Amino acid sequence: MDTAQSLNQISIILYWICLGAYSIYWLFGFTPWKLRFPILLGIVLLHIATIAIRGISIEYFPLTNKFESFNAFAAATFIVLLIYMRTESHIYRMSFFGVGYAFLVAAMLFPKGLSYAPPLMLTIWYILHVPLSFFCYALWVSAMAAAVARYFTSGEKKQYDQIIDSGFQYGLITFSISMIFGGLWGYVAWGSYFLWDAKVVWSVIIWFFYATCLHLDYWQEAKRFKPTMAIVGFVILLMTYVGTSFLIGGSHSFR
Repeated sequence: MDTAQSLNQISIILYWICLGAYSIYWLFGFTPWKLRFPILLGIVLLHIATIAIRGISIEYFPLTNKFESFNAFAAATFIVLLIYMRTESHIYRMSFFGVGYAFLVAAMLFPKGLSYAPPLMLTIWYILHVPLSFFCYALWVSAMAAAVARYFTSGEKKQYDQIIDSGFQYGLITFSISMIFGGLWGYVAWGSYFLWDAKVVWSVIIWFFYATCLHLDYWQEAKRFKPTMAIVGFVILLMTYVGTSFLIGGSHSFR
């Protein structure tokens, strides 16, 4: 067995260890901050090591197939969750965690063998574009989780409103930068900054959706719809990421 295959086997073993560790973490999700944060941090660092080892095995950024895509998106979700771990809401943390965990579990359904990046991915713009997209998705997942927690909370809801607002704002900023890099990648790969591709069209739709969410503050009567918009946005996110990349197909589809 050559070095690449050996490293890939190690990364797969670590993936299964991470999956088991995240499963056990459900038991710690209801523990005090001082315990749950270092536990999740340790698992996330192991998860990042899993992705890094796989990248070393193919000598490129490991975002070349469905398994790697779902695995990386799950990692981005858990990293953003670490930022909001001080939020004392079991519903919020478990809703947020549940999305990342679902994608990590879904990743195991896809082949885990090595796949090498095609020529159109061999550009710095691709490496910048995709991870930024995942992190902005994770920020929008955070907004959705806060909206769910808000609906089930009878007390003070200000902290959830703040998380929703930050998810809208920083998610849109990150996504806007990602779209710029995506346009540059498209120009290098296909000779055009914009394609009438399903993923590109839905990316424009979700950009305008969250831009609208940001402007709800200027309409007093519409501000109360922000939690609902956060949940609707999550559905659009699933269509933008999963629907176009894995169901419809196109230039952005993973193998």
